[in-house]
Amino acid sequence: MGQGNKEEISGKGKELLFSLGIGVVVIDLENQITFMNPFAEKMLARVRNHVIGLDVLECHLPEHRESVNNLIKHTLESGAQSLPMVKIIDGPTTLLSVRLSPLLDSRNRRVGVVLVINDLTSETMIAEKETSSAHLMKLPIFEKDKILLLDVDKIIFLQSVRNYTSAHTYDKEFLSNLPLGELEKRFEKKLFCRVHRSFMVNLSKIEEISSVRSGRYHIRVDNKEKTVIPVSRKGTDKLRKILRF
Repeated sequence: MGQGNKEEISGKGKELLFSLGIGVVVIDLENQITFMNPFAEKMLARVRNHVIGLDVLECHLPEHRESVNNLIKHTLESGAQSLPMVKIIDGPTTLLSVRLSPLLDSRNRRVGVVLVINDLTSETMIAEKETSSAHLMKLPIFEKDKILLLDVDKIIFLQSVRNYTSAHTYDKEFLSNLPLGELEKRFEKKLFCRVHRSFMVNLSKIEEISSVRSGRYHIRVDNKEKTVIPVSRKGTDKLRKILRF
């Protein structure tokens, strides 16, 4: 970002961003981090002086970088707020929502992206013991341009759909950007089981298990559509141990 653009977040504007009770990170058109306020520093467990000038993608795991980059590009190209992104950080476990908006200069030109970060940990996660990994009691899901918190016990099954996870309740479907593999680690094992690479089910919502061929099974869940879900061989082994059939 050029010197003129940096002035957009200097002086009184910079003081305001430092005093806000939410996390704020600013990146330029080259994806370089140019500003981070103390709340973002605390939420992201990053030292501000160590990340200024870094490519923001370097702060994400390799498997997440493409989706983050696409979100940044969409924000700059559309000139509007994007859907929020939900992110889980370990050590200690923290769940954050991140909303991206274009940064405009005095001539209304897009010169970067502002990331506004909120901590959802206390509303969504719980740890049974201090030494245990925190698990989700509510799943952040998208509805229009909002993040809602869905009670985990209302979820009947989850399905991996491209870069999102689809959460199905009795008669509705919601999207989360948290991958199924992440949710498998964060949901209580006694409540949910990964039965297929693309499906995880609420064990209390299984209505029927049927054999389709030697050693292979399908399950039907108790939602409005009575959805039938395939079970992989590995998933069958898990279910046999849990349900003892």
